[in-house]
Parts: sequence; C-alpha cells; structure tokens
Amino acid sequence: MIFFGIFSTGGSNKPDRPRVGDSTPRRPERELSEADREERRRDRSDIESFLSGNDRGFEDLMTRYRQRAYSIALGLTGNHDDAMDALQKAFIRIHRSLSRFRIEEPFFPWFYRIVRNTALNQRRDEKRHKGDVPLEWVKQSDGQPDALSTTVADEFRQQIWNGLQELPEEMREVFMLYHFQGLKYREIASACNVPIGTVMSRLHAARTRLRKAAGLEEGA
Repeated sequence: MIFFGIFSTGGSNKPDRPRVGDSTPRRPERELSEADREERRRDRSDIESFLSGNDRGFEDLMTRYRQRAYSIALGLTGNHDDAMDALQKAFIRIHRSLSRFRIEEPFFPWFYRIVRNTALNQRRDEKRHKGDVPLEWVKQSDGQPDALSTTVADEFRQQIWNGLQELPEEMREVFMLYHFQGLKYREIASACNVPIGTVMSRLHAARTRLRKAAGLEEGA
C-alpha cells in the first residue's frame, strides 16, 4: 500500500548514520552539501544586512522561511487561524532577538525553536477548531505538496490529520519535521535539542500510532 511506505524506515530522506552516544555536534562546513552551504551564505548575508540597519535583510530572510514556518506552526497548532497568529508572534520575536543570534551557527535550528515554542504556546492558549485544516494545505518550502499529502489516498487524509493532532507534542513535531520539512535525523536532533536516538524513537512511536489511526496493520 502506498500510504504505508510513508511510515517505513526507508525513503528518500536518508538519515545520517548515528553513532553510539552521539548527541548533536555542529556539522563542519565542509560536510555540508552545496545547497546547505548556499543557504547558510544567504542567511548570513541577510542577517548581517539587517543588523547593519537594512530592514530588507530581515524581509528577505523571513520570506524565504515563511512557508516552512507556516508548515511547522500548522502541524503544532492544528488549524490555520492559530498557525497564522503564532507565525506573526514568532516573527516579531525573531525580529527583536536576531541581534543575539550567533552568526557562525546555522539559522534554521534557532529559527525553528522560536516558531515551535510560539506555536505550542498558541495551541495551549487557543484550543479551538481542532482538525479544521485539510492536510494538503501543508506544503514543503519549495511550495510543492509534501510527500504525505501527495501519496496518501483521500479517504485516509482526515484520519491521519486527526491522528497527528492526538500525538504527544514531541512525537508530532519529529514526524512533521521528517516528513513535511524533509530534515534528516541529525538536523531534527539539532532543531529539537535532543540526541539522535531520541529522534529515532519518537519517529518510530509516531509512525506506530498513526498506523493504528489509519487502520493499517503491521506489515501491510
């Protein structure tokens, strides 16, 4: 079944091979792909431009990350209105805090933690309209439908969306980052500030629960 493949341990998003006791050391620049290095260069350029007094730097930075931020907020809050509120609050916090960002570090983990914390606070404060957003609204950063929404049969979408909202927060965010944002285990570990082994166990637990929510049997 096509749907079941989303929850397998394989797929195109190949994880880094973890080492025993591996936490989340920062990856040296030479180990990054050319795309990752280019992203870091653009981030650094925009941040330095903003800190020098050019507001366009901040606008360009947030424009590039806006869709990813919305996907994160939507997955954590569960509905469009709260996701948009969280996004606005997160961007204000980022604007106020960017001067404290360590420019030699990758931007996304720092950015993600602010969006995540804002979205979780929004979810706790505004528990309404649960599950009222179609799953296909969640997009990848390139604007294309994510793997889950393009491969899951229509009759499963609402089941999976409901199942995602029932997951514990730590499982849901790992699942969203892996399947919707396309991050590798090491990148998720860095964003969530947890060991790689914790990422793997949370992802496995999330898949197991979502199989049950979708009415799938092990080995289907």
